[in-house]
Amino acid sequence: MTDQKIIKKLRERSFRGVIFDFDGTLLDVMEPLKKSIEEVYTEKNIQTDMELTIQEIGTTLESIQGYPIPKILLQSYEIFKAISSLSHLRYLKKLRIAMKIFGKYQEYSKEASIFPGSKELISFLKKDCVLFIVSHNQTRSVIESIEKEGLEKYFEDFYGADKLPALKPHPDAFLPVLEKYKKIKGSEWLIFGDMPTDIEAGKEAGLCTVGIASGISKKEVLAEFRPDLLVNSITELLELLGIKNDRISNSNVQKSLKIKS
Repeated sequence: MTDQKIIKKLRERSFRGVIFDFDGTLLDVMEPLKKSIEEVYTEKNIQTDMELTIQEIGTTLESIQGYPIPKILLQSYEIFKAISSLSHLRYLKKLRIAMKIFGKYQEYSKEASIFPGSKELISFLKKDCVLFIVSHNQTRSVIESIEKEGLEKYFEDFYGADKLPALKPHPDAFLPVLEKYKKIKGSEWLIFGDMPTDIEAGKEAGLCTVGIASGISKKEVLAEFRPDLLVNSITELLELLGIKNDRISNSNVQKSLKIKS
């Protein structure tokens, strides 16, 4: 399915079910992630290419944030091999640094906010679709963030790693949702995600996919996994759909006033 076909189906309200990823898709976690890494690396005097390190650690965090601590420790040697900026360190020191970053990230991400335009998109989709969140985060954390934003009423249910039979990219990550609404065909479901694992799982499950390059993965990385639609942000998607975004409008008005003054 091409980009234009997805946009056309959205405008025509042809989708009946939507599954959102959470961290990096609806929730802006880049600042908490960057802050966590910078604090620990400064403390440990580690020099690094910060952009690359954010990509590597962000991808690692995405894969393990649903794991219990014993499982992380058990698989830590393989998990942390992907972080090139720590490759010169001994295993135990690498583990301590990685876990410290993970701990800080969990704390700072509690204060993260949803991306601009998220509420407008959710409101638009809710008119015709049942909405779910399927995340590698813990269910309680997802619900707390959604409640803080006042958006819980829009969603049918929330599935964190603790409630899933498998984690993305395995398509069974979506089974709890798909089993609940068997009458909705695969082509009537739309997946929103910011990671290749979201796109892989969606395509493997036979669902339509939208990649949003607002999280950890760059747009060119997501493009390699061929989502049905790929955008830079939710605000870009709103513009394509012709949906008014009050935050954008207010921002543009303020800029205009500054220029005139």
